[in-house]
Formats: sequence, C-alpha cells, structure tokens
Amino acid sequence: MSGAAPAPDTTTPADEGPASFGRLLRSHRTSLGATQRLLAARSTVSVRAIRDLEHGRVDRPRRDTVRLIAAGLGLSGQARADFERAAERSATADGTSAPVAHRLFRP
Repeated sequence: MSGAAPAPDTTTPADEGPASFGRLLRSHRTSLGATQRLLAARSTVSVRAIRDLEHGRVDRPRRDTVRLIAAGLGLSGQARADFERAAERSATADGTSAPVAHRLFRP
C-alpha cells in the first residue's frame, strides 16, 4: 500500500507511559540528526534530563520541560500537540499527576 495515509494512533493504556514518551522523544531527536547534547543546548534542558526522559526514568515530565524540548526539536502544529499529549499520557498512565523537577541547562 504505497502512498497510504499514516495509521491512526492505536496506542493502548499499556503502551502509554514514560517509556513510550521516551521513544517518541528519541525518534524526533534522531530524525532531526541531533545528539542529546545538541538538543540540550537548543532546548536549555540538561543532557541528563533528556537522557532520563528517553530511557523512561522520569514518570511525570514537567510541562515546561516538555515545551522547551518541543521548541528545541522545532516541533509545531500537530506534531507539537501530539508530543505534548504523549507527555501528558505518560504523566497520567500511573494515575498520578505530580511533576518531577529537572534542572535547566544554563550556559
């Protein structure tokens, strides 16, 4: 089926969570051709925070952190909305919503 429209989002609650958000983050970063260090510089978020998000070590990414990373990735429109929604799903997958703090990179 060449030229077919992309498949609709078929994630289930079991697919949602920190690991799936981390995979999405890494996918965006690698498709941009950016290293974690470059994304950290572009987003002002620490390399450690990006690495922890990508590896699913952070249960509830802060909304500000997600927005900074989305800007660093150059996401806009639907791609940005989907990215932010995935972060929200990871935050609510375990039924809680308390944020986890990340130190921002300050040049």
